[in-house]
Amino acid sequence: MGSQAQTAPAAAVVECKVCGYIDREGDPRAIGSVRGNTRRFLDRRFTLWKCPRCLSIHSLEPVDFRDIYADYPLNHRRLDVFARGTLRNLLGRLTRAGLKKDDSILDYGCGNGVFVQFLREEGYRDVTGFDPYVAEYAQRPDGRQFDCVVANDVIEHVEDPRAMVDECVALVRPGGLLYIGTADSEPVRMDRLQPHIMRLHQPFHRVILTQAGLQKLAVASGMQLLASYRRSYMDTRRPFSNYRFLDEFNKALGHEMDRAFEPSAGRVLLKRPSLLFYAFFGYLMPSAYEPAVVLRKPATVSTGFTNDTPPIRQPSVTR
Repeated sequence: MGSQAQTAPAAAVVECKVCGYIDREGDPRAIGSVRGNTRRFLDRRFTLWKCPRCLSIHSLEPVDFRDIYADYPLNHRRLDVFARGTLRNLLGRLTRAGLKKDDSILDYGCGNGVFVQFLREEGYRDVTGFDPYVAEYAQRPDGRQFDCVVANDVIEHVEDPRAMVDECVALVRPGGLLYIGTADSEPVRMDRLQPHIMRLHQPFHRVILTQAGLQKLAVASGMQLLASYRRSYMDTRRPFSNYRFLDEFNKALGHEMDRAFEPSAGRVLLKRPSLLFYAFFGYLMPSAYEPAVVLRKPATVSTGFTNDTPPIRQPSVTR
């Protein structure tokens, strides 16, 4: 099913949750619809709006987070060869920023804990995962700060990106690190959404940012910007560990994410030998980017909270 341009209702008023722009006219060029890419939502279409000022994309239909994450396919991930390759790349970004083996680490929005498991296997001893929609990691780390907070592929899953950034900042000790990575909305055309179905990931992605938008939110939080990345952490030179291969693999499965975690998924390689080309050379031809920032918290930082370690609210976080 392809994407369709839609005309917003005449009375619709949409406000950008990133830059504050208000669309009172309902410009039809800023509206599109796309189907979901999980089994449950394959036959449902979701309305998206792209802010003309900051180019962020917003999912307009409200959702019940506990309901949609009750059977979330990504919570069936395994620490396989693909995951190890990409997570090693992510860890390299953190170590280059100064992460040490004895640092305390919080994986904020950890899903089923694949990165938590990987870090522990790599010798990081003090690793905590938090995800309100996964029972094993639902315990909130209230009253504690960490040397490093990782919020990878999380900010696009929340309704209020600014509040999530402030919340993560409050969980970082002075001098500590914060990593935020996300999907990229900038190149997405609203009249041609189907090629971007994986990054749009409806209805789970609520607000998708650009690299510039992510950087502005980070700086506004009072954090020091140490590094900014354009390429996805999933883009590595290791065979099978690159974003293009993942994109083509999911396309071969009909962009039905659930199928990627079934034992029979690998058979698609026999039916689509071209996938092996992308497995080895996909790094050289990325199909999408995933901006990320590495931040350091100064000795004193002002956030939207009244103290440094507030109780964590119930955000819509997942990986």
